[in-house]
Amino acid sequence: MNENATIAQAAQQALQSLARPASIEEIYSEILRLELYQFNTPTPEHVLRTTIRRHTEGVERVDSSDMMLFEMPESEIYCLVATTKATTRKKAGTGMKRIQRASDKEEIIKSLMSDQLGVFKEIWKLLLFASQVGIKNGKRELLKSVDSGKGIDQSTFGNCPSWPGILYLISLVESGATDCLCGSSDAEDDRISVFQEYANGGLSILKDFFSDRPLDLDGLLAFIESQRGENAGRPDLELTI
Repeated sequence: MNENATIAQAAQQALQSLARPASIEEIYSEILRLELYQFNTPTPEHVLRTTIRRHTEGVERVDSSDMMLFEMPESEIYCLVATTKATTRKKAGTGMKRIQRASDKEEIIKSLMSDQLGVFKEIWKLLLFASQVGIKNGKRELLKSVDSGKGIDQSTFGNCPSWPGILYLISLVESGATDCLCGSSDAEDDRISVFQEYANGGLSILKDFFSDRPLDLDGLLAFIESQRGENAGRPDLELTI
């Protein structure tokens, strides 16, 4: 398995292996059979479909990719775009870099995503929540080490209608300059870093809060209530995802 492969690349390889147009279910099964990608989400087929449709000709989405990799010859059946027909769409900052989280936060992540708590069933919801906690408390923390295989594709955030606008807004407030809004690779790196570091800071706050108390629904509600106080110089963010 190529740990640096994206979902879109895995889908391309699966279709090449199948050598015919295929449904999302068939593409997903081929990805698993060939071990092309490890999905870190309870809804892998939904994430795969979102990713493929972002790269499909003729499918209009607010988060459509610059590069069209697939065609849809019939409803919900996908195939590769012929090399001679490959198209590039001018669109700023849709984002292909994966979102990472710090290795030392895996324990608190697993606890917050547990079935017992039942609140954060998808990793993107937890990271969005944690980033808001980090911003509210002014805690931006570098990721000392990461497991690149656990990075998540930005298409995983497809269920959040505000993504990638959240990235732009956080970076704009943080930098105070509009350079962060451009579509360059360096600007995207900066936007991702700001988000990752605030999410990491938020996870640290959550980790400390639950170090001496049960992590259950009552505890999470108590944490949210503790965050409703004013923090000088920081925006009062809505913490409900």
